[in-house]
Amino acid sequence: MSNISSNSLFHFTPKKEYLLSILKQTFVPRYCFEEIKLSDKLRRPGFASAIPMVCFCDLSLSQINKHIEMYGSYGLGMTKEWGIKNKLNPIIYVNSNSNISESISQMAENVYQALDKHCSQITKEISDEFMNLTNFLKPYDGDFKRGDDKHKNVRFYNEREWRYVPKIEFNSNVKSNLSREEFSNTSLLSKENKKLAEYKLGFTPNDIKYIFVKSENEIHPMMENLRSIKSRFSPTEIDILTSKIITTEQIKQDF
Repeated sequence: MSNISSNSLFHFTPKKEYLLSILKQTFVPRYCFEEIKLSDKLRRPGFASAIPMVCFCDLSLSQINKHIEMYGSYGLGMTKEWGIKNKLNPIIYVNSNSNISESISQMAENVYQALDKHCSQITKEISDEFMNLTNFLKPYDGDFKRGDDKHKNVRFYNEREWRYVPKIEFNSNVKSNLSREEFSNTSLLSKENKKLAEYKLGFTPNDIKYIFVKSENEIHPMMENLRSIKSRFSPTEIDILTSKIITTEQIKQDF
């Protein structure tokens, strides 16, 4: 029986250029828009904002084909030990018709009321911690949009997502989240994303288990690209990294 869970955490992206950027700069969080729908019967039926994050999936290679189709054919497989050391965590999938949905709605209402009535250091800290918690929520299912691609009725639960979200203090000049309007403002979004560079998620060559490219004819160019990253990796480390290159076409055929 194949494992549901993996010993690796996978991050996929649609373009080779994005993968090379990660290898050169490490993982840099970006604001991603999340909408949590609770029940219409609740006082706060949901909330939405853009959260700074880096996302990974915890799936075995035999189960990863659908994920690659949605997120892209280029990426990295990191050791799970690296993820745990860097405080990544599985997210909480929320069924809108559940007791936890009711609890989240009530907690949100209590926090907002407390801030309105008495914005003290304690209420700010409570708000911070509540936001840190909600940054790890995702709907059990829903619609998925990435660029021009749209997918209806996606069961996000199947992704087994782990997430890195930097812990940003209440009074920081870096925003812990963006509103829908702010996220839709292209110039503002670009400006805020640049600020997240100080929250990079670093790694060493030993933390990498796989480097994914789309097809076999991209393996040699990727080897050459790796050799050009002299500022981050030594010649020996580059040799080791080139041995970890695998194609997503291989995965589809062999797993």
